[in-house]
Amino acid sequence: MNALYKKLINSKKINSREKSKLKNMSLKEINNQFIDRKLHFGTAGIRGIMGIGPQFMDKVNYQRMAYGYGKYLLSKFRNPMVVIGHDNRFNSDSFSLACADVLTSMGIIVYLFKNNNLMPTPIISYSIRKLKASGGIIVTASHNPKEYNGFKAYNPDGGQILPDVATKIEKNMPSYYKTLDMSFIRNNSCIKYISDSVISNYFSDIELHILGKTKNKNTNNFPIVVTTHHGTASNYLPKWLKSLGYKIKPLLSQCYPNSNFENSKCLNPEMFESFEPTIKYAKKCNAKLIIGVDPDADRMAVMILHKNKWRLMTGNEMGIIYTHYLLNNVKFKKQPFIISSYVSTNYIDAIAKEYNAKVYRTGTGFKWMGAKVSELDNKQSFVVAFEEAIGGLNTNVNRDKDSFATSLLALKINDFCLKKKMDLLDYLQDIVFKKYGYWIGKTKSYLIKKIDWKKTATAKMSYFKKYLKIGSSICGLKVKKIVFNKIGGCLEWHFVGRNWIKFRMSGTEPKFKVYYELYGNSLDQLNAKLNELDKLISYLVIK
Repeated sequence: MNALYKKLINSKKINSREKSKLKNMSLKEINNQFIDRKLHFGTAGIRGIMGIGPQFMDKVNYQRMAYGYGKYLLSKFRNPMVVIGHDNRFNSDSFSLACADVLTSMGIIVYLFKNNNLMPTPIISYSIRKLKASGGIIVTASHNPKEYNGFKAYNPDGGQILPDVATKIEKNMPSYYKTLDMSFIRNNSCIKYISDSVISNYFSDIELHILGKTKNKNTNNFPIVVTTHHGTASNYLPKWLKSLGYKIKPLLSQCYPNSNFENSKCLNPEMFESFEPTIKYAKKCNAKLIIGVDPDADRMAVMILHKNKWRLMTGNEMGIIYTHYLLNNVKFKKQPFIISSYVSTNYIDAIAKEYNAKVYRTGTGFKWMGAKVSELDNKQSFVVAFEEAIGGLNTNVNRDKDSFATSLLALKINDFCLKKKMDLLDYLQDIVFKKYGYWIGKTKSYLIKKIDWKKTATAKMSYFKKYLKIGSSICGLKVKKIVFNKIGGCLEWHFVGRNWIKFRMSGTEPKFKVYYELYGNSLDQLNAKLNELDKLISYLVIK
């Protein structure tokens, strides 16, 4: 009999329903699933499928993660305080309380939101800063499928922990087997609740940052459709944007918290299919703009009706628009700075140069960008941080992606466009491209349906490292440089004329990603070249 399985099935840490499920497992299932494993932080925390046992996100694993984080905090702070929040997923509320039990049993002060209510990620990040806490925990799996959950740990600045801290936390985590013997009894004297004023202050602060002291309400009477994909923004985003004068039309079938995501087949607003129900609704409302945010409310994407066709604006496109608009319309007291990732567009460099702004690039993931904002915020003037995967931050009130702030900025720029009788894509093509040159970018993800997907992705990376040589050509593009970017975690093919292709393994999902960046004399020319490259690379990836 598997010792770990036997110990768990006799443990008080699981209920009768879970024990019954374990008893019905086959010997093969038991031997496959009950292998003690170490937990590792990826691009954005630790994520996995929920279930029972060491291979899944269950209560015991959350206790392991919280204990490792608690030991780290006690080694660094005299009297640590931690903010804990969660999203709308199954078990998120109970997992967050399991973390609170562990930390308070260690004598650590824990701040919870009233009634342990679900809360958007950007508000939790803000709360860590506002309360001067030692860090935070968010129980969330962002836009992953409903079967997933996750654990994200935060620094005192409200940003996600970096690998050096993650390594220390991982070393502090007890084994699954050992955790079954550990008792964590909640110390209620260590529990404090976060005032509603902190939440209202968050909205006031981002309004002040984006709209200024006057906070003039929008006067355009154009309908805007909003979807929150059953997530944490449901109780906040539509109501808040309405309070600022926008004619918001929430898709009610998706704008309420639901753990089953019953009316949202795709939770990732980076994907066109996530907007299919809202497009149907937008036609009824005569709306030309849609805002979609993911379940934990850190990522936002914009869909616009351009020349009678719905067009999803990419993270790179919005990043370029944010950069140009802010540098062109805001007076900064110090040298402005923009942050982006190595796999996001370089197009902003030309814009930044004109305005004497500095561009900083980081590895993939907002943990790196948030840390860079904290490092430079008192030395230079922060403009925006963005990545191609639609994550953006455009205020300095928190340190993680913020769909509320980016939604307001996107609508503010859209207001400017309406006065010029154009839309966001017109702004990009007719104002930006005509001055700085034509550009196109694309991200292509390939799902790897294998348990050992990382092995497959690593093999693909090795293949592409050897596929081209300096001086050779592909689809008419001459290779200038081939390099593996250790900081960015990506293989880079650089071609003559600022063009590049980059390859990267996802840190949170079983995906192999390819990123394209092309420059040319016309969009038609660039689209043709991109299609040619994409066809070849796709063949090489999946063959």
